[in-house]
Amino acid sequence: MKLKVKNINFETGNVKVVVLNSKDAEELGQKAGERVLLKSIGSKSVGVEQLIAILDISYTDSMVAPGEIGIFLDTFKNIENADQIKQISIHPTEAPASFAYIQKKVKGQKLSSEEIYSIINDAVSGHLSQIELATFITAVSINGMDNYEMTALTLAETKSGDFFNFGDDVFDKHSTGGVPGNKVTLIIVPIVAAAGLFIPKSSTRAITSPSGTADSMEVLAPIAFDSEEVEQILSDEKACIIWGGALDISPADNILIEIERPLHMDPVGLMIPSILTKKLSMGVKQLVLDIPCGPGTKFPTPADGKKFALLFKDIAKSVGIIAECALTLAHQPIGHAVGPAIEAKEALTLLRDYSEGPNSLIEKSTDLAGILLEMGGKVERGKGQDMAKEILRSGKAYDKMKQIIKAQGGDPEIKPEDIKLGPHKKEFFATKAGHITDVNNSIINQIAKAAGCPHSKTSGVEIFKKQGARIKEGDLIFRIYSDSGSKLKKAEKIYNSSGGPIILGGMMIERI
Repeated sequence: MKLKVKNINFETGNVKVVVLNSKDAEELGQKAGERVLLKSIGSKSVGVEQLIAILDISYTDSMVAPGEIGIFLDTFKNIENADQIKQISIHPTEAPASFAYIQKKVKGQKLSSEEIYSIINDAVSGHLSQIELATFITAVSINGMDNYEMTALTLAETKSGDFFNFGDDVFDKHSTGGVPGNKVTLIIVPIVAAAGLFIPKSSTRAITSPSGTADSMEVLAPIAFDSEEVEQILSDEKACIIWGGALDISPADNILIEIERPLHMDPVGLMIPSILTKKLSMGVKQLVLDIPCGPGTKFPTPADGKKFALLFKDIAKSVGIIAECALTLAHQPIGHAVGPAIEAKEALTLLRDYSEGPNSLIEKSTDLAGILLEMGGKVERGKGQDMAKEILRSGKAYDKMKQIIKAQGGDPEIKPEDIKLGPHKKEFFATKAGHITDVNNSIINQIAKAAGCPHSKTSGVEIFKKQGARIKEGDLIFRIYSDSGSKLKKAEKIYNSSGGPIILGGMMIERI
């Protein structure tokens, strides 16, 4: 059946849904909720070759008339020249063979490499619906994957897209996330690059946090480039901080991440292949992995983090990457800023003036950069952090960051005061004297996201006092920035109803 495209300006939450008039649905023999295969009509260079969607049915001609197919905003998301697609052919279709392999994983059975490749190929070609892929993610969350399966999944995801080859000496840093304000990549990359190591840093946008590295770097410079542009930047500077989503690297992983986000799932069986496939795609050979440990992270205790680190190193080795892991403290934010623009501002402040940087940001950044410097043979083991601090203190890291910003099309002379924050703000003050006994990361994340992060670059929070600090009644302890008055009120409500993320106390735990 060939149908005329009618665009419907509604979002469906990233679900691929189309609407047929009831008369066309009856002729096609399809019911609401069933899967259909879409094919674009016209030039092969435009539109969708094949796409699986879920069918909705309209019983009023005003919504979708006979001969039309309703296309929601999400249906053709990430499809090139989607606005030029005028006609679609629609066919009833059954689930592909790979769905049987997904059901196999639901039952807790092990998948072969051929079965994993089949799932990934069908995910990329559009033969598996998002509901079926959500089933796969849920099955992995419940039943896990062994080393063999994770290795096969890593290689399958890598082969689903393009990949670079920059030789043997290619370095990178990654984090498992979970701690707010973790803008250390903006410090690490210029330190390591200033020492002469090759570091093609490809980052993601925030999935569950108020800001990802890509979100913050975008405040300083463009981050979306095609493969030729990335190769040119790296040819000139030997370093970059870009968004991997603009490249055709590991499209299978991007598809799974888009579904993981609304499910709020990030199982180990998918997390490790997700990290490693992006590193393999960028030609990385040596990697340091930051594993924040503490309440509210993926690894509540150092023992949990160490178990993951040993597993990660095994899978990395099996796909040809040398990995070292660092278990890091995550009991409170890194630095004092949480949110895309305010984190970029804090990182730039430190790069320009070592004495202005928060100690936690200095220590963590130089610890991780130091490991890379040691792995790269720039300094003997145990001396890496000293070298990293000297590069940062001397201004060499700032000079390198300016070069990276310029190469990516930003203004290398941008200053911290040039970075604008949300015009709507609210300050919070201590209601009593004492010292800070705890900082609740989870509440900080909730407040920052309610204020508009990460979609609003200018929204965010600033923490003025952290754990161990002595305060007086009336001291400024917290500030929220937002691009919207209504979002600010929502964030303020979370602050007040939770009692605030900054926990004040004296020395007494409890009076019995």
